[in-house]
Amino acid sequence: MNMERRTFITMIAGGFLAVSIAASAQGPVYYEGRVQWIAGSTLILMTDDGWSIRVNLTRVDQSEYQSLSPRSRIIVSGVVSQDGNFLIGLSIRRVRSEYQAP
Repeated sequence: MNMERRTFITMIAGGFLAVSIAASAQGPVYYEGRVQWIAGSTLILMTDDGWSIRVNLTRVDQSEYQSLSPRSRIIVSGVVSQDGNFLIGLSIRRVRSEYQAP
């Protein structure tokens, strides 16, 4: 392998490493809303602003989501996937709705 090609490959690999380090250096983000649906290791959260967010549940303890049902009000913490298309969930906490009957 010639020197130019080796340098190019090293630069590309370094770039990928820098991107992954920057993504992991990001702190968790938090979203509040209602469960739209949940199946297997995927949850869809509907925020109060009307956004639907796909949440990967593989890193969330199952006890935090096993009793959730549609319309359950929750706060999800997680990190955005590298491609930015979904949230990798880290924890889920139920929130008492202000609209619940006493």
